[in-house]
Amino acid sequence: MREVKILDTIEQITAAASGMDDAFLRLMGASKERLFRIALAYLHREADAVEAVQEATYRAYKSFRKLKDPAYFHTWAVRIVLNVCADEFRKRKRREPAEGRETEGATGSFADDSDTRVSLRRLVDGLPREQKDIIILKYYQQLTLTEIAAVLECPEGTVKTRLHKALVRLRSELGEEGSHDFARA
Repeated sequence: MREVKILDTIEQITAAASGMDDAFLRLMGASKERLFRIALAYLHREADAVEAVQEATYRAYKSFRKLKDPAYFHTWAVRIVLNVCADEFRKRKRREPAEGRETEGATGSFADDSDTRVSLRRLVDGLPREQKDIIILKYYQQLTLTEIAAVLECPEGTVKTRLHKALVRLRSELGEEGSHDFARA
């Protein structure tokens, strides 16, 4: 069953590469929910996440012919979404003063969440991009380290190192009380 799905995806990618726009739209549609969840974890606002997925779809369409291996379409699409989110996050930081930043989440206001959850989101947002990407992909999207390495196009050992550094930083920021929130990497 999984082989049939992979073959179907590769056939769709081949069709999309030959100029069939509807095949490209079907591919992106199949990835839409996953891409949205990643964007939402990164940006915390539904409207921003929808906009990020739309921009990623546009960028993917523009550069689709540059995709070398059809088997990596989905990791390539995730990488594009991460880049769009990072761009948006940088723009947002320049536009909004740090203390006045709106902190609306997928379910509305953070007022419903615990203080630890709010501070954890802010701490993850404050991580360097390469660490933040790994935390989002590992803990928000439950990707394996091998899958993360494929998405980020770096060795698995680098992913492990960055994950470890991110967790150490988050634990130290949260203090010992919050350290139980993270599994040891």
